[in-house]
Amino acid sequence: MVRDAHGRKMSKSLGNVIDPLEVINGVTLEELHKRLEQGNLDAREVEKAKAGEKADFPDGIAECGADALRFALVAYTAQAVNINLDILRVVGYRQWCNKLWNVIRFAMTNLGSDFVPSATIQPSSLPLSCQWILSVLNKAIDKTVTGLENFQFSDATSALHSWWLYELCDVFIEVIKPTMFGNDEAAKKATRDTLWLCLDTGLRMLHPFMLYLTEEL
Repeated sequence: MVRDAHGRKMSKSLGNVIDPLEVINGVTLEELHKRLEQGNLDAREVEKAKAGEKADFPDGIAECGADALRFALVAYTAQAVNINLDILRVVGYRQWCNKLWNVIRFAMTNLGSDFVPSATIQPSSLPLSCQWILSVLNKAIDKTVTGLENFQFSDATSALHSWWLYELCDVFIEVIKPTMFGNDEAAKKATRDTLWLCLDTGLRMLHPFMLYLTEEL
């Protein structure tokens, strides 16, 4: 059962029902209030529900998109029977989607339009940073596949989110910038091949959870 962020059952009588389309497309606080006024709550309950909405969504609900909402709901399956849906968590995944866009933009800018990835990569010949990211990528693949096979979907989303955000974006991308902008062509080629492999594999793993984003990227 999907509950609100405070653990209360979503109910029309409480005025705390969240429309998925409002999360996907975004909605202002005024529009949330208007929906309450058009419902069947009495005046006192409407005012009480409005106060709750103002406390939870002072600026309304930001546009999160279908992918971020889907990813959040799958990640929430770790909570077993009940899901306490916190919209801020969905917003966090939407911001993470923006970060993925930035990573792809960085890669395409630095790979160039004429880039052709190597058919094979020998990890032992790669720079240490490239060996490291491929190692943690393999671990993320194992955790994701195991999670999917065992229907532990939250384990899969956790592994993917952690690898993309904390290992690829926060560490690897920053570490390789001097190489990407440097003059060592051999190191640059190895790093580009590694980056391409990481992005290609990472997007394929992410696709079951974020269909629209991965297809676009």
